[in-house]
Amino acid sequence: MKTQERLQRIFPDYFSLYGIPPKEAHEERIHVYRACKTGNCDKISFTPTFEEKGRNYDIHDDRFDAGLYSLSTFEKPKDVKRFAAMNSDFGVPYMIAEGFTEPEYGLVQRTRERTGKRTSHVDWWLYCGATPWRCFHLIPDFEAYIASLQNGDAKNA
Repeated sequence: MKTQERLQRIFPDYFSLYGIPPKEAHEERIHVYRACKTGNCDKISFTPTFEEKGRNYDIHDDRFDAGLYSLSTFEKPKDVKRFAAMNSDFGVPYMIAEGFTEPEYGLVQRTRERTGKRTSHVDWWLYCGATPWRCFHLIPDFEAYIASLQNGDAKNA
């Protein structure tokens, strides 16, 4: 393996302190959605919350919760909509991007595999220097998109 390829698969230094990512995390290309705070597919909208907070913890954070360090994505559009609606950082209309968890950018795990909770949330632990926004595109009218899924393919909405 070339040096450059090895460097691309290095996780942030603080991951090792908390056993991140979990040993069950793996490479997988999953079709997912991401709520975009800036309204664009860019680095800011694809920064994990812990990084956004300057690698600082809130009083209620569990430092050993693997999900704290991941980029949150969702397999179902209704779940990403619910997430954006509950988070005051996202304005209406919500700007949602659609894409894939590309293995070259990091490891993934469906959150339900770790927690047992019913959710379509997917944790994506990114390698240093990853540019995941490059494999996503914004959905211009998310409400119309959800309506079209409900009319054509109710199981995905």
